[in-house]
Amino acid sequence: MRYLLILFFLSSSISAETFHRNPEFPVKGSMRTRVDFWKKVYTQITTEEGFIHDQNDLSVIYKKIRLSKNRRGRRAQSRKEKNIIRGLLRSIAKKDYKNLNKDETALETIIGKRSKKELYSMAKDVRIQYGLRDRYYRGLIRSYSYLKYIEKVFSDLKIPHELTYLPHVESSFNYHAYSKVGAAGIWQFMRSTARIYGLKVGYIVDERRDPLKATKAAARLLRDNHRLLKTWPLALTAYNHGPRSVSRAVKKVGTTEINEIIENYGGRRFGFASKNFYATFMATVEISENPEGYFPSFKKPKPYVFSSIILTKPYTLSQIKGELKLSDTLIKEYNPAIRKAAYRANLYLPKGFEFRIPVTEESKLSKIKVALSKIKDKFLGRKGGQSHIITKGESLYDISRIYKVSLSDIVRFNNIPNPSLIYAGMRVKIPGKKDTIPLIASRKITKKEVSKAPQIKAPAPKVVEPPKKIATAVVVKELNPKVNLESYHLELKKINKNTYQFRIETEETLGHFADWGGIKTQRIRNLNRLKYGRSIHMGQKLKISLNEDQHKKFLNERAEYHLSIQEDFYETFEIQGELTYTVKRGDNLTEILQELKLPYWLLRKNQPDGKLSDKLFVGQKIKYPKIATKGEETSQIPEES
Repeated sequence: MRYLLILFFLSSSISAETFHRNPEFPVKGSMRTRVDFWKKVYTQITTEEGFIHDQNDLSVIYKKIRLSKNRRGRRAQSRKEKNIIRGLLRSIAKKDYKNLNKDETALETIIGKRSKKELYSMAKDVRIQYGLRDRYYRGLIRSYSYLKYIEKVFSDLKIPHELTYLPHVESSFNYHAYSKVGAAGIWQFMRSTARIYGLKVGYIVDERRDPLKATKAAARLLRDNHRLLKTWPLALTAYNHGPRSVSRAVKKVGTTEINEIIENYGGRRFGFASKNFYATFMATVEISENPEGYFPSFKKPKPYVFSSIILTKPYTLSQIKGELKLSDTLIKEYNPAIRKAAYRANLYLPKGFEFRIPVTEESKLSKIKVALSKIKDKFLGRKGGQSHIITKGESLYDISRIYKVSLSDIVRFNNIPNPSLIYAGMRVKIPGKKDTIPLIASRKITKKEVSKAPQIKAPAPKVVEPPKKIATAVVVKELNPKVNLESYHLELKKINKNTYQFRIETEETLGHFADWGGIKTQRIRNLNRLKYGRSIHMGQKLKISLNEDQHKKFLNERAEYHLSIQEDFYETFEIQGELTYTVKRGDNLTEILQELKLPYWLLRKNQPDGKLSDKLFVGQKIKYPKIATKGEETSQIPEES
């Protein structure tokens, strides 16, 4: 059966000349072709459709296809469709445009006359791009919740109005957006960058997901990129590719002109997504300035408005809900920065947190604030009454020594029928002096029994429910069995009275260590003789000075940090099998992670022994998970199928 190719013309539904252009955002030459391509992707085909196209010359669209309903079917379909085009291109090259069949003639109409070398090169560059019309439209609706606020922040910082549309490319304005490498929120901040720009990223609150607070950080980041790179096209490309990498590209090519860099820079990481980032952004700008022209039924929704209460002391969500009579759904809608951990456990929102609620008249708001101030918490501030996250190699006996609490009391208070049921990543509650310890055990658990009870890897056995008469016992909720700390090295080795040695783990910085210990970064630098500006690396050993309370805080906040990374990942993605990567000559671990678009912790966890060194050898087999998104995909440029 002959394969019929369909010709698509690249005329835009809205003429580019009708768009008022800011000269700081140029679209000329080959960039116009790229922008027009992405406008078609955003407005003409949905996520159920795709373009088979040339990845270098975006004026060449070979075919529009209807995609299979399931992911596996889409991958097989994509390979088949691309292989057909590749075969036709090679066939035309062999025939030198003579005696072409019907499909080859149709293809000639699209590509025109090309040399044999060009045809063989084009056969290697066939790509599929999924449509984004429906996803963009949902993002367009969501954007009007925050757009006025974003516009004001950007205007105050004298940042061009066009940049307010950047979240269309980053996240479709979805504050739940979370990438495989750990970027979160509508501005897709990584944890390390978020911290630099003043966003709090903890176990209870993650301000990257708060569109209002993250917008201020994004504006400052964009401004810094522009100060470094001098042009907005480069500043935007740096938002995706990194300012250092873009600086290298400028130096290598010898120009700040975006078109020349895209055409001539051959950096290994400067792939299709980076080359097209500015074009996708400009496509969304042109569409967003005139949404009715592309979506005739579009009507601007009302902006996001709210009342807020600044918490004068820590509160649990259950305490706040008791006074405000709000559902979890409504709280989540108005307070996206609150992580799911706060809903699962009796954890405290911090003092000073801005708790948002539906618009409420001032008199009623005042009454709510008074009612909250009168809440007396029988647990908060009590010596003990806290929780501890178990790390690899840590026993209940170790925990009892840290908190100066009886080992038997910890076992009974948490209803742990056997010490062997603990695992790295499990949270146990530490009883305070006023807590009633349930009489579950009839004898004391000894240090020897604990040391002989081996730790097991998650999934851990389910915690035994306590008898009904022991209402004061704390039932430890089981974590997602995939979320654990088995492959992490989070031990603190005591050197002297208040000094500990530890090994740097993945995604950790000096700033994190300072925050977790409640000390200054310079103090850590001085203790380790680290000059300002000197970098640190994973696996490096450092010393830190901590008193007793700081030691406890450091242990728990460090463990919570790594658990939160995993929890966020597994809430968004699921594992659908395993693949193998074979190390090639010239490979390094950083580039492999970038190519696979996976975080280091996940790749390490996926190895049979839970270990992954950066010292690779040619032919080495690295197991890596196949990832699928649970909800709506937010990436605007899907990876190659």
